[in-house]
Amino acid sequence: MFRFIFAIMLGFISFQGFADDRKIEFILKNGDQVIFEKSLGIDRMKTSAAPRSLSFQSPVYKKPMTYNGLDFKDVTASAGVDFSKVEEIKFVALDGFVASWSKGTTKSPLVVVTDEKGNPNGFTDIGEGKETLNPGPFYVMTTDPNEYNNWIWPFQVYKIEFNYQAPKPDYYPTGAEDKPIIMAGYVAFKSTCISCHSINLEGGDIGPELNIPKNITEYRDKEYLKAFIKNPNSYRAKSRMLKFEHLSDQQLNELIEYMAYMGSLKMLDKINE
Repeated sequence: MFRFIFAIMLGFISFQGFADDRKIEFILKNGDQVIFEKSLGIDRMKTSAAPRSLSFQSPVYKKPMTYNGLDFKDVTASAGVDFSKVEEIKFVALDGFVASWSKGTTKSPLVVVTDEKGNPNGFTDIGEGKETLNPGPFYVMTTDPNEYNNWIWPFQVYKIEFNYQAPKPDYYPTGAEDKPIIMAGYVAFKSTCISCHSINLEGGDIGPELNIPKNITEYRDKEYLKAFIKNPNSYRAKSRMLKFEHLSDQQLNELIEYMAYMGSLKMLDKINE
């Protein structure tokens, strides 16, 4: 609730004639080592980054939308990050959503979206489950809207973490390198689910933890999980979880096999940390 109120207040302050003091926190790491932490205001980013305009049929609002933004590579350069060395990026949102991006996740360039064209309030609110959220302070998109299903665009972004040498996360399926089904499920989980869910308490905190103390496959059967992932609203009215109708049965099987495998890699000691 605090994050929600803060986001609304920030959007109000930014677009009602007051100084636009929005900023992004940047963290650069090399593995587990923090190289630097800094913040950049929107004015600094605008002077350093090329402007971008995006127009498309929005998969969120279900209507044509036009956005103003800044070239993401230029923004990272203005923060002192060498994008060519980046292996992984984590976009952190005000509501706890964490969107992970790595090389190959998207083919088209990223854009830091600053506002909707012609909207005096900056952004139109988004209905998420039972809540209404403002996408500010920043939205991150790709220049190709067809990639939306490959990488869900994060909004309410206030912090970005770059890593030149991404360590293996606690949700990595150690010992499954020779099991293609599980590794494919891991890749799908990393690009599709980790933004909202955690395994071994690493990942987003919007949705439930899926591995400790009980792995989700220990109390939900495979067919239920497949149906729920495809259409959560068919089970829970106004669920915040997105529909993943585009996932094939094979992809769903890979995803569930991966989650089941992680049941053998529980990090129970993290519960009391």
